[in-house]
Amino acid sequence: MPSRDDAKHSTGIPTGLTGEKLAVMTAMAAKAEASFPPPPSGVPYKGPVCTPDGDKALELGRWANAHRGKAPKDSGSTGAIAPGFPTREELTAELGGVEGFFTLMGLHYVQFFANPRMNVLIDSTHAESAVSAMEHGKRNGATLLDLWFHTSYFSSLGRGFSGAFAVMGTHSRAKKCPMRPESEQVAMPKGHPKANRRFTTDQRDTWVGQIMVACELCQTSPEFQKKLGTWLAMTVSAYAPFVDERTGKLDWMEESPYG
Repeated sequence: MPSRDDAKHSTGIPTGLTGEKLAVMTAMAAKAEASFPPPPSGVPYKGPVCTPDGDKALELGRWANAHRGKAPKDSGSTGAIAPGFPTREELTAELGGVEGFFTLMGLHYVQFFANPRMNVLIDSTHAESAVSAMEHGKRNGATLLDLWFHTSYFSSLGRGFSGAFAVMGTHSRAKKCPMRPESEQVAMPKGHPKANRRFTTDQRDTWVGQIMVACELCQTSPEFQKKLGTWLAMTVSAYAPFVDERTGKLDWMEESPYG
């Protein structure tokens, strides 16, 4: 029998919903199940990164970054997270509960796969990356739920005990993806022993903005969208520094720069 905190067997369709909202979430879950990463080219991407949908997500993420609170100092090394994340009651009211949250995060990856600014971070030659948007969404969603509520959704996926720990390997592969543009394949800070390829500030903000767009697609309230977006924009400080494409400088957010 699956455990109470079961992400693996989730359909993404909240059983407590009815009517139009149930129809919306059912359609969105099906979309996430049917979406997969693009085939890998194996070479650095040289095309345009701007698309209408991608630029909308970027602008939403920039708004969230401009309106976020400060993250706990050095949360990347301490593991501290700030309050202000959605409550269980809000997840139920806005999404029908945990099932709906998995669908929301799956919709984020539907956008991720279609966005040339972001899909260069997924090398689908790796079997664990060549899975549906829903599966990626469950991994990400389970990690957040476990952080927020001290649950065990991630372990139900059979990928280890902690999504917060597993994401380090995932991010390492993403940073080294051969499809990233050549400008992103530069280890920073240059010459430092801890130098490595960094996510860009536009990728950071797009990641947040795509989740805010997913909130819209799931017909959540503007208040919920802003609350989740600004909390995520604060919390990504744990993965800083990010490199600003326009200036070439590193944005350390609330993380301490290397000495």
